[in-house]
Amino acid sequence: MRILGIETSSHLFSLCINEDDKVVYEIKKERTSETGRGADFFFEAKKIIDHHKPSTLRAIAVSIGPGMFTSLRVGLSLAKGLALAHKTPVVAVNTLDVIGVSLAFVQRPILAVINAYHGELYAALYEQGKRTTDYRLTIPQDIKKIIKDNVLVLGSGTGVLEDSGFVANMAGIHFVNADFLLPTASKVVSVALPRIRSGSFDDPEMLEPYYIKKTDAERNYDKSNAT
Repeated sequence: MRILGIETSSHLFSLCINEDDKVVYEIKKERTSETGRGADFFFEAKKIIDHHKPSTLRAIAVSIGPGMFTSLRVGLSLAKGLALAHKTPVVAVNTLDVIGVSLAFVQRPILAVINAYHGELYAALYEQGKRTTDYRLTIPQDIKKIIKDNVLVLGSGTGVLEDSGFVANMAGIHFVNADFLLPTASKVVSVALPRIRSGSFDDPEMLEPYYIKKTDAERNYDKSNAT
């Protein structure tokens, strides 16, 4: 079973080919002004996908956010285009799950946090691969409401939470701010596998990025049109 994984929610874009539960190819590229618009990443993706023959793909797994607004659209556009062109089923995966569920082997609770900018965080709590809170948009001072002592904090929002100092006095809080723990395409496939095996797919035409909050453009529009 050959699966294409796509992850573009953070500054690290990645794409992988998973075959029979093994990653046979994975590429990771730093987001730049060009990859942010999708040009460079689409070019690399086309080479990989053509080499592995898109008609042989059993499914596509793609992260849909939360994360960087424009970057998410790059990955989702690629997934939808391939799905519709080759009639390949798609599974969309929440990016917070990619962080929390993919580390199910860790015994400590995991707080997955993604930098939402403007002093905000996307967050969810996990225990042994199961999400125990809602996906939420929050601020550092409110994180205490959802976490316990002895928690491992992972994701692109780690630095924001650590620098805020609002959880500094909690016992056993451990921050891991490392790029190798960011979401990747291979982790996206890992999280999507149960749904792929059960045939629980998404309608590619209905898929949209999972933003949680409004974009800056939407918020500016609301302000300018407030009465």
